[in-house]
Amino acid sequence: MKKVIALNGSPHKQGCTAALVDEVIKAAGGQGTKVKSYYLNGMDIRGCQGCYACRVQGRCVQQDDMQELYDEIADADGIIFATPVYMWQMTAQLKLAVDRLLPFLGINYTSSLPPGKKVLLAITQGRTDTSMFRHYFEHVGKNLLFLGFGEYKIIIAGGTRDPKDLRKQSEVLEEAGQLGIWLTE
Repeated sequence: MKKVIALNGSPHKQGCTAALVDEVIKAAGGQGTKVKSYYLNGMDIRGCQGCYACRVQGRCVQQDDMQELYDEIADADGIIFATPVYMWQMTAQLKLAVDRLLPFLGINYTSSLPPGKKVLLAITQGRTDTSMFRHYFEHVGKNLLFLGFGEYKIIIAGGTRDPKDLRKQSEVLEEAGQLGIWLTE
């Protein structure tokens, strides 16, 4: 059975980002895929300390909720990194988790991740111009490739200040469903 996990970096548990993620995981779950979602703002994840012990041990030495996420990410076939745009980039909550992915990169810059993990960057933003911050998220996707994740795709829902704004965007909802299926293929 395929497995998809979602890492929701929004500080709003039931906000626009959660609504977008829900559309993706509804489609993924409809394919018989096991889906698990994490609300990062409610987890104890501390910042990377730059000690590089993880490069040797393959695991961060900090004992916090990131330990559970390492196993989930390693076991997943698809990972959704979800965030609203804050200060032209991902939220601090998601950035903490992304910074802590370094244990997947060995001392010789080879990844310990099983190959082929698909990544979806699911983004919401108040601005309607969805091209504004795409370059930043393309850079994030390339960094994830360097860490050993597989192919990535990006969905950006613009003009979303409230979940009902997203629900009015049938094209975005359809794309979210298609990407949920893509994660399971």
